[in-house]
Amino acid sequence: MNFDSSQNLPIFFPFIFLFMWLVVTTILGAVSGWFTLMKTYPNRVEAPLLALRNQSGSLGSVSMRNILVLGVCPSGLRIGIMRIFGPFCRDFFVPWEDIRVQRRERMFWRIAELEFARQAQSKLSIPEHVANRLAASAAGRWPEPGPVPDETDSGALSRIAKRWLLSTTLAAAFFIIAPRIVAPTGAHPPIVVAILFPAIVFGLGAVIQYIRKRNA
Repeated sequence: MNFDSSQNLPIFFPFIFLFMWLVVTTILGAVSGWFTLMKTYPNRVEAPLLALRNQSGSLGSVSMRNILVLGVCPSGLRIGIMRIFGPFCRDFFVPWEDIRVQRRERMFWRIAELEFARQAQSKLSIPEHVANRLAASAAGRWPEPGPVPDETDSGALSRIAKRWLLSTTLAAAFFIIAPRIVAPTGAHPPIVVAILFPAIVFGLGAVIQYIRKRNA
């Protein structure tokens, strides 16, 4: 009797995919420092004053886009992740006195970097407008000296426009140059299309970012 593995692939594929998903998410949880943080700062039963879901940020060197859950509580900040993206990543709770906040700018991105006293190597970086919402809900407990810096609408528009221009330029250069390197004598996309396509795509993203900043 012949065993044809290709015929059984549809049966085993979901199990293989699930196994690989668990492996990858576990590795990312370890690399980011999440597992260490949830042991150092176990979660507490405390009702949040504000809960923000589907937030973006980075923990350590791992980027987490639209999957973070941030909760402002009277005695600290609860940090969680959508369970599907971190099956073994439990929520952790950092007291306000263990958090230090620094504002930074990265390639036209204004962020707030949260450093934890007992786990300084795993810093949480979040967009500045998200940090401002957390600070406003913390009722004076937000661990940042002085008034919370807020960006003006014109400043946000200028920063987002610069990032849009940079992203469009890099993408357009790729679409223009790469096909001519791969196939010097073949058909190439028109230069106008190579420029307009990323300009429109990144432009839509820039508009959404500006609207979210205005509504924050």
